[in-house]
Amino acid sequence: MNGIIVINKPGGITSHQVVHSIRNIFRGVKAGHSGTLDPMATGVLPVCLGKATRVVEYIIELPKTYRAAIVLGKTTDTEDATGKIIAEKAVPTLEQIEVENIIHGFIGTIEQLPPRYSAVKYHGKPLYYWTRQGEEVPRRIRSAEIYGIELLEYNCDSEPHLVFDVQCSRGTYIRTLAADIGKIIGCGAHLSSLIRYAVGPYKLEHSFTLEEIAEMALCGCMDEYILNMDTALVNLSKVVLNNVQIEALRHGQIVTLEQQDFFDHIKEEYPVSIYNQQGNFKAIACREEVDGSAALRTVKYLSD
Repeated sequence: MNGIIVINKPGGITSHQVVHSIRNIFRGVKAGHSGTLDPMATGVLPVCLGKATRVVEYIIELPKTYRAAIVLGKTTDTEDATGKIIAEKAVPTLEQIEVENIIHGFIGTIEQLPPRYSAVKYHGKPLYYWTRQGEEVPRRIRSAEIYGIELLEYNCDSEPHLVFDVQCSRGTYIRTLAADIGKIIGCGAHLSSLIRYAVGPYKLEHSFTLEEIAEMALCGCMDEYILNMDTALVNLSKVVLNNVQIEALRHGQIVTLEQQDFFDHIKEEYPVSIYNQQGNFKAIACREEVDGSAALRTVKYLSD
C-alpha cells in the first residue's frame, strides 16, 4: 500500500497519535505524517503510507492555509489556550481598518522566536522538555513567510477577539503570530483555536476522520481514497522518459539526454518528477551536466 491519505485531525491528540491510529488500521504498513499539528489544532494532516513516506520532505515544503482565532488582552505562557494566563491588559478600541493594517503588516518575510513549548531541539531535546524542567535555554530566531492574511472577524467589546485566515510557509508558528499581533495592538493575545484548511493540494473538504478511515478499511474500499504519492510533487517539473531510460534510472545510472535545451525551463537546484510514456510516476531525479550534455541522476526511485 503506497500513497497518501488526508486526515482531518481532531483536537486533543498529537500528530504522532494520529499516525499510531493509522498503523493500527493498516497493520504492517509503514506510515508517517508530514508536518506536526499541535494537539489543540484540527484539520488537514497528510499521512504517507508505504513508499510514499519517502516524499514527506516535499509535502513539508508545501504552503499551508489556516484559520486562526485569537483572544485579545490575555497572554499565556504557551501562546495558546492550553497555557496559563500570565498577563492581562485592556484592549484598545480600534477601528477594523486599523486592525486590518496591523495584520497585513505581517505579510512577507517575518522573524519568529519559537515558543518555549515547541518541538524545536536544543541539545537533542525539544524546547518543551527544558521548559517543563524549569530551565531557560536559548532560542534562535527563525524566518518564515506569510503569503497572505485576511481578517474575517473583529470584536473589541465584551469578548475581544480576532479571526483570520493565513497562508504561510513551513516553520510558521501561528500561535507566535497571534502573540505578535497582540503585541502590536498593545494588549497581548493568545491563540484560542486553529484549523488547518490546506497543505498544498490537500484540502480539508477532501479529508477523512480516523473513524471514516477505519470504516473504509473494514469494507475494503480504502484504495480509491488513497492519493498517488506524486500528488506531493506539485512544485516539481515533470519529465517523460522512455522505458530504457527509466530502467537506467532504476539501476542508479546517469541518463544523458539528446536535447540540450531540455532543461532551459527547469531550475538546476530543483529535482524533477519522472514519468513513463504511459503517464505513470516512476522516480525523482536531479539534473546534471555530463561532458557538456544535459543528464539526469536518480534521487529516489519510487516505482515497484
